Amino acid sequence: MSKVILTDIDGVVLDWETSFYEWMSNKGYDAKNAGVYNMDAVFEMRHDKAKALIKEFNNSSWMRFLQPLRDARSGVAKLVEAGYTFHAITSISLDPKTKELRQQNLDNVFGKGVFTKLVCLDTGADKDEALEEYRDSGLYWIEDKTINANLGARLGLKTILINHKHNSDDSELDSSVQRVGKWTEIVDIVVNC
Repeated sequence: MSKVILTDIDGVVLDWETSFYEWMSNKGYDAKNAGVYNMDAVFEMRHDKAKALIKEFNNSSWMRFLQPLRDARSGVAKLVEAGYTFHAITSISLDPKTKELRQQNLDNVFGKGVFTKLVCLDTGADKDEALEEYRDSGLYWIEDKTINANLGARLGLKTILINHKHNSDDSELDSSVQRVGKWTEIVDIVVNC
């Protein structure tokens, strides 16, 4: 298991945000505060309405067609060449069809057999239980949400946070978490450790 990398999906390997903004635009909603993590703030709407729209989007056919985030495709490919596989933990949906679409998307973008395990939690769910099985394993955990990055650090994982506007406040970040902007940096960290 030492050649396994744990990763979130949205905002880490796939660009969920761009597709969601496009989907919302198609429904007549314009992003007013782009780059903020909470979509109710981005679209200036009630939290319950934003959550319902996110759930609808996450359970749509769009989940098969998300594009890779930044240089994720080449970075993941380099790590696969170095012998790594990936276990994904994503708070997308409990719908089994959504899980199928997500796996198809990952296979299409990164190749079959790269993401050997896919754990789909409910929309916006905490990752505590899913990460617990990896406690003190020393595996890499790649995330874009500060609270989940800190969770990984507390569980003894080597945690890497992908830079986004929404996670730029270092005062909330555990000091052991490494911050990166691109997958080329992740490759350097993992392969040259």
